Amino acid sequence: TVERATELANQMLALAKVEQLRQQGEAPVVDCEQVLRAVALDMAPLIAERQLDFDLQAGPAPVRAHEWSLRELVRNLLHNAIKHTPPGGLLAIVLQRGEDHALLQVRDGGPGISADQRQRLFQPFAAGDPRSGSGLGLAICLEIVRAAGGQIVLDNRVEHGRVVGLDASVRLPLADNQP
Repeated sequence: TVERATELANQMLALAKVEQLRQQGEAPVVDCEQVLRAVALDMAPLIAERQLDFDLQAGPAPVRAHEWSLRELVRNLLHNAIKHTPPGGLLAIVLQRGEDHALLQVRDGGPGISADQRQRLFQPFAAGDPRSGSGLGLAICLEIVRAAGGQIVLDNRVEHGRVVGLDASVRLPLADNQP
């Protein structure tokens, strides 16, 4: 109970910090790749504990965002993916640079989500399973992405007519808008 209360308090503070950073005006330029690699390294013990088949592919992607916000975004997405991927399953992170945007994808090997869940998961306290978290992680992600002028979507990955995982895809405008 104490752990869950602490987690909830921390996530409420994170949601407030996102709003505070948004009000500070234009964010600095940060290389999303460096943040992504640092968070993946921080979460390596959780990945190893679940014996996940982990793959990270990333290249430089300068975006205009606060480093704390990017860390929180990646941490929440990666934590969800770790939690929902069965032990020994596949977990991949891909960061690609498009013509005018960075595309970050966190791909898990979990059960995916229903159409009903897809409509609710970005709402505060709307976790798919109340035992699995506070229900604020994706709401925080949405606010971070919106503050950076981006978009976030969740899509089931289907192979041979069967859901084999979930892709959380985030598009953020490149800071330099150079191909």
